[in-house]
Amino acid sequence: MAKILVIDDEQSVRKAVADLLISDGYEVEQAESGAQALKMAEAEIYDLILCDLIMEDMDGIAFLKRFKQISQDVELVMMTAYATIDSAIDALRNGAFHYLVKPFKPEELFLTVRKAVERNELRIRVRRLENQLRKKFGMSDLIAVNPEMQQVIKNALSVASTESNIMINGESGTGKEVLANLVHRASGRADKSFIAVNCAAMPETLLESELFGHVRGAFTGATSNKRGLLEEANGGTLFLDEIAETSLEFQAKLLRFSQFGEIRRVGANMTYKVDVRLISATNKNLKQAMLDNEFREDLFYRLAVIPIQIPPLRDRVEDISVLAQHFLQMLNKKSNKRIYRFSNAAVTVMNKYAWPGNVRELMNAVEYSCAICSGETIEVEDLPLTLQQQSDLIPGFRSQADRTLDEMQKQYILHVLQETNWHQKKACQILGLSKTTLYRRLREYGIRPKLMMAGSAD
Repeated sequence: MAKILVIDDEQSVRKAVADLLISDGYEVEQAESGAQALKMAEAEIYDLILCDLIMEDMDGIAFLKRFKQISQDVELVMMTAYATIDSAIDALRNGAFHYLVKPFKPEELFLTVRKAVERNELRIRVRRLENQLRKKFGMSDLIAVNPEMQQVIKNALSVASTESNIMINGESGTGKEVLANLVHRASGRADKSFIAVNCAAMPETLLESELFGHVRGAFTGATSNKRGLLEEANGGTLFLDEIAETSLEFQAKLLRFSQFGEIRRVGANMTYKVDVRLISATNKNLKQAMLDNEFREDLFYRLAVIPIQIPPLRDRVEDISVLAQHFLQMLNKKSNKRIYRFSNAAVTVMNKYAWPGNVRELMNAVEYSCAICSGETIEVEDLPLTLQQQSDLIPGFRSQADRTLDEMQKQYILHVLQETNWHQKKACQILGLSKTTLYRRLREYGIRPKLMMAGSAD
């Protein structure tokens, strides 16, 4: 429900406008002067302000200029019975959304207000989208062949329709935010906001202000009122990543919200009700953190009503090639490349790697390989050096970090040739190379192709 402030020094006009807006479903407050309205605007955040142009203490233009110093994110509609072209231009030039000439019909008021509120909501959505676009692209959905991971997704979808808070535990990079987003999209809150916050990425004082909001003058740098993310997520879902990194003091404030659904902006005295589902995540053992007095037990049981554990990628080997192919398709669209597959040898290397960075590391590895690859197939030599060095396909490979990439590629090709008894067809299948590419590599290494078995191309 949008909150509107109506300013007019004529009580009858002010009350009439307020009553019309209330009848249309808005929450309305009134001010009889510009000075009173400025004090109210410093203590509260409004979605729209309707202001009379001619008032005794200050005119609407003066109020508009001073108000824009308090908040840039609220639309203002000017009302007047003395309409002139100059006053209309002046109001619009100083940031007014629209200009209503008294007396106006209820339908004209409703239409103007709806457009102004929609524009304000659109501004918030655009800002959120811009923040998301600054992040690295991610998975559009969870992809899993592994039975354990499939069960995790099934469980998450089955509890999505509830209002219970969820705690997701898993190593860094396993896709906790992706799972949380999936829960949100499958819930009754899907048409509302999903907002993600990394609790470890900001200091405690800033985190409190970001979540609960603040009023002007609450601290140095607080030059205007600001809604917190809990208010912006009203009706939707707030995802708190790295929740274990928060302080006990902050946890106490979050506990109060989880119990009563109330927030208090930093520097304010009033409390506000908001309806937000909390999904938290951590890569730590919170039960051990509770024993170490680093995490509140009462908060844990409020947040972890439904616990979900995501397995690491190393325990989901069958998902590695599927995910890699998914990322490759995404990158082809993004970079307009035509790389269609991974060679068998490249898949083998990826499957044997431990992936300490999990899915996030896999995504980065595919992006690197896509940038390096010059053909239609990603080969072993296109993979990040970390994967190649830790591959155990070649005896003694782990201890050869002092060798160049060309030397290791040569060693690997020779190893495969030796293992296949120099059988050309088998070697090409294992290496994921064409016959032409294999012969070219051998010539570069100074190895005579005639050493290949006669008739081995069959």
